[in-house]
Amino acid sequence: MATPILLVCPECGKQIKAPENVLGKKVRCKFCQAAFVAKKGTDKPSSVTAKKPAAKPPAGKPAPAKPAKPAHDDEEEEDANPYGMVDTSLSARCPDCANEMDEGAIICLVCGYNTQTRERYQTLKTFGNTGFDKFVWLLPGIVCALVLFATIGFDIWYLMKIGDMTEGSDAFYVYMWAHHGIKTWVIIISLFIIFFTGRFAIKRLIINYARPEVEKTK
Repeated sequence: MATPILLVCPECGKQIKAPENVLGKKVRCKFCQAAFVAKKGTDKPSSVTAKKPAAKPPAGKPAPAKPAKPAHDDEEEEDANPYGMVDTSLSARCPDCANEMDEGAIICLVCGYNTQTRERYQTLKTFGNTGFDKFVWLLPGIVCALVLFATIGFDIWYLMKIGDMTEGSDAFYVYMWAHHGIKTWVIIISLFIIFFTGRFAIKRLIINYARPEVEKTK
């Protein structure tokens, strides 16, 4: 088996292992691909052969300035592990946006996610209510309240005055209004009117007196 020897490339100065039988033959460097005659030796070539000196700039022209190293390179060198865990906070976080939540909080103040219903509340853009809009919203309730008081007043007048108005009249249609059966039906119908108008007036004027805002569609 041939004993390996060290060859030195005269171009790049790299040492190459080769069999002893290549001495005196032309070989090619596997690093710089330069061809040379194989000679035995371990000394590296002189600096003149191994490395060419940098060319001097022409007279009268300043040497080109070496580009400055970017500032962010220093930061990258300092942070050798940019993807490592640096925050070990164990506080509760929102499942939707991953922002921190207060202890015991149910709704995330950042995205509006509800951790109990698992729904995300969205912000709606609405039109503000003007004075005219509020009046139009309360107008049906006001009308129902007027009808309510008018019906109560009519019932009181009807029960107290209808007998005196029909007394002494022989006309059938006048006598009919003073009949007890007609009075009963008038009171029943009046009670229905009082119930429904009163309920609507209470809801509109007392419970839901504020007009809901209209959502913007554009």
